[in-house]
Amino acid sequence: MKKMKISSIIISLTLLLLTSCSDFDELKLNENLPNSVPPSLLLNGALYDLHDEPFGSNERWCQYFLINYSYYGNNRYDFGAGKNYYTTLKNVEKIKDESSSLTEPEVKAYDAVAEFIKAYLFTKMSLEMGDIPMSEALEGVSNLTPKYDAQKDVFTQAFALLESANTELAELISAGESPLKGDFYYNNDLSKWQKLVNTYRLRLLIHLSKKVDDADLKVKQQFADIIGNPAKYPVMESANDNLQFTYIYPTNLYPNNPGNFGYDALRDNCSDTYVGLLKQLKDPRLFITSEPVRTLIDATHPATSFDVFVGANAGEDLGEMYNTATSGGYSLLNRYRYYRTYTGEPTLEVSYQEMCFNIAEAINRGWITSGTLGTAEDYYQAGIKTSMVYYDIPEAGNLTVHFFKAAASLSDADPYDDFTIAVDWNNYYNQPTVKYAGDNATGLTQILQQKYIALYRHSGLESYFTYRRTGVPSFGTGPGTGNNQKIAMRFQYPDNEKTTNTDNYNEALKQYNGKDDINGIMWILK
Repeated sequence: MKKMKISSIIISLTLLLLTSCSDFDELKLNENLPNSVPPSLLLNGALYDLHDEPFGSNERWCQYFLINYSYYGNNRYDFGAGKNYYTTLKNVEKIKDESSSLTEPEVKAYDAVAEFIKAYLFTKMSLEMGDIPMSEALEGVSNLTPKYDAQKDVFTQAFALLESANTELAELISAGESPLKGDFYYNNDLSKWQKLVNTYRLRLLIHLSKKVDDADLKVKQQFADIIGNPAKYPVMESANDNLQFTYIYPTNLYPNNPGNFGYDALRDNCSDTYVGLLKQLKDPRLFITSEPVRTLIDATHPATSFDVFVGANAGEDLGEMYNTATSGGYSLLNRYRYYRTYTGEPTLEVSYQEMCFNIAEAINRGWITSGTLGTAEDYYQAGIKTSMVYYDIPEAGNLTVHFFKAAASLSDADPYDDFTIAVDWNNYYNQPTVKYAGDNATGLTQILQQKYIALYRHSGLESYFTYRRTGVPSFGTGPGTGNNQKIAMRFQYPDNEKTTNTDNYNEALKQYNGKDDINGIMWILK
């Protein structure tokens, strides 16, 4: 009898366990913690990861300014690993999962923005490194060794994502739907997102200028389809459509600010690549972004003379640059503009002014004949004028500029000297060095130079990518740039790929003769 009771108890417990197995997943959840995330919250985080802050290695590699103090870094092109955005991309996939239970318009809105983010981040990584995992990259534990997609295939997939995003956004806009949440760039305005999608596609097509005859990519046709059909493919119409990151105190501080003034303000000086070009063009933006060399100012060379601005060559030995900079021999970042507040200026990730120069380049190259603004010169002018407006430079009139006083302290009541200079668009534009020379090689160089000036402190590595593709503007090299005085052509793959994805990693290196070579030439540049 006792044995029977024990057996009954065992059978009962077994049945209880069997009937409870289906509830195990529920039991293991901690009800005191959230077990799902709103897609708007995931989107907010992914959007944050889109921005490239100024004041770092990217700006040195674009030769906008240079570091002169070895404790904080150098100006070398000894590239290590490129950016790894795969964690962000996994969260982007999660956005789609979390939105699946929402209404159809909400699903479509989140899906469209997620497609843009995927195209944006995958192509950024490819532009840095070449072939990268894409098609199999987000399969999770089911595939821990994803293959590397050829760079051409990365761009092909990105174009498909952008085409799909444009279509989905158009359908939502046509239906009067705006169900997006969590968007701090455009405040959930889908029409601006659609313009961004197509404007970014133009950027990618410009990156393919060496592959314009590729029968599969149809670069010219894609560009012409977008520009020729603004109803289907709207693009940015003004600076109000910019994808820009705005700094907010005390949440997100501008990288240069009063808090780090004592550490950084004297340890970074202007580059001659940037300052020298502005001096050559007698460009008033120089007075907004840079400071004069005080020792060069005299009765015939005032602070507002282009002659008193001097940038360092990026190839200069770092010790020599430090000695010259600390003795006041090089222009510094304009401390009024870049250190006076904690919120600085908005950082432009994809901008109307950049788009204008990209369209001007396409017309110059003969991909299209004109756009809604007209000729290459019309877009060229629009890009310059938009950049001037960003710096509050009037077309005609007086411009007040501010330079840090020679012996001033940031704590002084008024540490800045103010100067007034006369500016006039017609005088500036009609210089032979500035006035568009036509749809020829000289005109193309002018477009690329003005694009370089307009992207100062913006858009991450875009100016480096443009130099790498075109050689404009001419970058300085020497002992200070390392890499045998060469500008590196690519970033290396992340170190963990060597051990966790060995076979695919080694297969990818065949494009660089078996080495993870920073001087290797990726497909897009051949």
